[in-house]
Order: sequence, then structure tokens, then C-alpha cells
Amino acid sequence: MLAWNVIYHGDRDVVRQCLDEIRRVLKPGGIYQGTMLSKRNGRYGKGEEVAPNTFVIHEESDKAHAHFYCNAAELVDLYQGFELQSLIDRPHQKPGSYHWHLVADRL
Repeated sequence: MLAWNVIYHGDRDVVRQCLDEIRRVLKPGGIYQGTMLSKRNGRYGKGEEVAPNTFVIHEESDKAHAHFYCNAAELVDLYQGFELQSLIDRPHQKPGSYHWHLVADRL
């Protein structure tokens, strides 16, 4: 299953619900590949904080919706029920655009 630049568009509860559903539909041993926003991202903390670690930048039309950011410990906690095979925090497309790139197996 692939979720690239998708499930972090909400707060932590929305992300948790998405991951619960992904875990539900994947068979044990099924592979998940996705991205999450890193707190190293240059946009972290910008705009209106609508929930913990969740920001909306109203001035930018393509960012005028919720974006949830996490660090490694928070990400590992969110991915309970998965075994992380690869977890890399790196610039995604532009300098400062840090995203977690991950591959996980469903337990």
C-alpha cells in the first residue's frame, strides 16, 4: 500500500485513524510505504496551530488545510502494529522540506 503525501493532512487523531484503517486492510506481512511531515520541515510552527503539532497556513492556498508534523519517537508511536523497515528524515523536494520516508510491514 502506498500513501505518499496524504495521511498527514489532519491532526494526530486523523493520522491515527488513517493508520488504523491501513493496518486493518493490509494482510499480515503486507508492505506499507509512505511519507509523514517532519518537525525539521521549514514550515513546522508556521501558520495557525489548530491542534498540537498541526498547522494551517491560510495565506498559501495550497497549504490552507491541516498539516501534522512529528519527530521519530512520535512517528514510531503512531505506527504501532507495524514493523518499521526503513525510516529516513530527508528533504523531500526542496531544501528544508523535510519528510519522513518510511517502509513498514504490518505485523
